[in-house]
Amino acid sequence: MSSTCLRSCSLLAIVLSLLVTSLSAQTQDERLKAWLKKYPAADTNKDGVLTREEAIKYRDTVLKKQRANGKPQRQKPTHADVRYGEHARNVFDLWLPENEDKPPKDGYPLFVFFHGGGFVAGDKSGFDPTQYLKKGLAVVSANYRFVDGEKTLSPTPMLDSARVIQFLKLHHKKWNLNPNRIALSGGSAGAVITLWIGYHDDLADATSDDPVLRQSTRVQCLVPINGPTNLDPHWITKNMGGPKHVHGSFPEMFGAPITANLPSQMAERIKESSPIEHASKDDPPTLLIYGGKLEGIPLPETASTGLLIHHPYFGKVLKEKLDKLGIPNDFHHASDPRRGSGMELTLDWLDQYLVE
Repeated sequence: MSSTCLRSCSLLAIVLSLLVTSLSAQTQDERLKAWLKKYPAADTNKDGVLTREEAIKYRDTVLKKQRANGKPQRQKPTHADVRYGEHARNVFDLWLPENEDKPPKDGYPLFVFFHGGGFVAGDKSGFDPTQYLKKGLAVVSANYRFVDGEKTLSPTPMLDSARVIQFLKLHHKKWNLNPNRIALSGGSAGAVITLWIGYHDDLADATSDDPVLRQSTRVQCLVPINGPTNLDPHWITKNMGGPKHVHGSFPEMFGAPITANLPSQMAERIKESSPIEHASKDDPPTLLIYGGKLEGIPLPETASTGLLIHHPYFGKVLKEKLDKLGIPNDFHHASDPRRGSGMELTLDWLDQYLVE
């Protein structure tokens, strides 16, 4: 979570956010009991036990109310809750520019955004498409399934999000979209998704009975924001320091707590989920934006998981690999992507690599 967001959120939302994403299991259980006493309304089934899922839902409800009270309402989507798959969270919102009756000859270039939330929280409704619509881009903000440590593990959110791209390409004529001009972006977990889709080998399956899955997942450029580029917890601890559990979402993502010796199946899942493992010379131009400063490495064990997982050191390491591969890229830290220099960087990047 960026410093700007922290300033605008209430203390309750901040603490609950840390509670459900950052602590060890034992500490989390203790905090859940404490927070139940302070915020009994979070116990939605009134059974006297505050679960992690109830805390997440309560946190999201608080944040939605804050957004509604503290910010102007965003423009309503041209098409809301478009279903791209069979699961409840397989939906996206689509905005078309005001001149939708007179689209460009080849269709609108498309900007697709994936929300953050540690793969366990967040929603498409938090994204504001205004600046991109002003540039004449069509815009999509998409949801995806959350991980739960059991039935739904990584890379399920990435595969859901890749299907968004395939669905949009299959139906591009319906909305006057240009399937050959798609940019991906997202913050935190959404940045992981952005990089993973951008760098992964094309997921198109020409033999599939599903016409969506026969579509290509290749895109034209990437704008990940505050993205961890390598999800290997041992690599992170060795190279970056910080808390040894790295992040509270990791057990939910990979199916088990982080240990000294990772089971082979878990290690393979982590490798498959790490965007940097998929980077190759034919990948799209990438603009790496981080809100924090490139300093303090190695971080002390007392550092917050938010500081660790969003640290621009991840971008530095990825940039070094992209440079070796010859992939066009730019790396900026201490930039807020939602305003000022960060937004200007993003729009300039889209002018260069997406808009003719």
